[in-house]
Amino acid sequence: MIILDKPYVSDLLADTVKNLQVPVIKLNNVHIPNENGINFKKEGDLLTALEKGDFPILFNSENGLQILSNHMPTHYLTNVTDVLKNKVTFRKILSKHYTDFFFKEASFKELEEINSSTLPYPIIVKPSIGYSSIGVHRIDEEEEYYATIQQLKEEMDIAGAEYPQEVINNQSFIIEKLIEGDEYAIDAYFTEDGKPVILNLFKRLFSHDKDMSDRIYYTSKQVLLEALEKTYSFLNTISSFFDLKLAPIHLEIRINKEGQIIPIEVNPLRFAGIGTNELGVHAYGVNAYEYFFKQQQPNWEYIIENMDDSVYSFCCAEIDSTIDCKMVDSVDHEQFKLNFGEILDYRPMQINEYSTFAVIFHKAPDLEENKRILNLDLNRYITLKELALV
Repeated sequence: MIILDKPYVSDLLADTVKNLQVPVIKLNNVHIPNENGINFKKEGDLLTALEKGDFPILFNSENGLQILSNHMPTHYLTNVTDVLKNKVTFRKILSKHYTDFFFKEASFKELEEINSSTLPYPIIVKPSIGYSSIGVHRIDEEEEYYATIQQLKEEMDIAGAEYPQEVINNQSFIIEKLIEGDEYAIDAYFTEDGKPVILNLFKRLFSHDKDMSDRIYYTSKQVLLEALEKTYSFLNTISSFFDLKLAPIHLEIRINKEGQIIPIEVNPLRFAGIGTNELGVHAYGVNAYEYFFKQQQPNWEYIIENMDDSVYSFCCAEIDSTIDCKMVDSVDHEQFKLNFGEILDYRPMQINEYSTFAVIFHKAPDLEENKRILNLDLNRYITLKELALV
């Protein structure tokens, strides 16, 4: 079963659930492309599915997770979701494994009143329950602290209007010591026996040390070779901690110079958001939805052996966090497309509801195009509405 909710359902996702006749629960009147022939179910059917517990359940969006608490507040998957989604709870459980890692929960008032000289800089401040890079800030020294917290407050005021509390908690935050190393995003699931299966492995690219954006992720033969084996080992650890079974996850990790994996966060019951997991289809032919519902495992040895040397990427083109997306009048998509050499798929997003105005899958021979796109001023492609004078 899959629960489909806003902000976005791709053509690939709609076609996959239709072809496989996966039961679908549709929430909040989300737009589903070509939905004729889809096996729709009622919201109450989720109870029966969870009680049986004998087939996989996936969400396309964190927006829909509240359906678990509404219908099955004591169910195993509801409990696991609550634990993994809350970064503070997740950190507490893993603290036995990562004994030297500093983290602290704080309200907005506590962020403003804390003795900033006591913090182990550099640090990351972010919502305890969050989505994408919204509200995530790196602070390198005490002199930056209070100005950053003020900026965070402004961003949370905007985010609170765009996302439900279950997706972004704009009142509770976590302060944690910066994790040094290369960052990766993984889509995976755990079988009925708790065995991890990796479906996607992407690497995150940053323009500078303070860049917290999700603008560029990429994958390649080299990315798979450098991180796949280590990630499988780590997922076995995660499985033993949380007893995960028939559960999909989207995991973000860093691998330090010593090769140690340190988790950033785990997002339960979904893959990479707004269809970005579909980069795997372009890069190595893995449709994560299909593999999950069929409980299949990619043959990574064969895939790597037959991949070309290209870099496959997705770009999340986002409106600046200081701009309310409701103030955007239009986006010049045609001009923005000119920044890419080989576009595999260009997906305009609905403006005025969410901060991302387009998702672009693209291919290049190396990382130079990605580095250039990371430094683009996206405001030049956005026209804002004129304020009416009273």
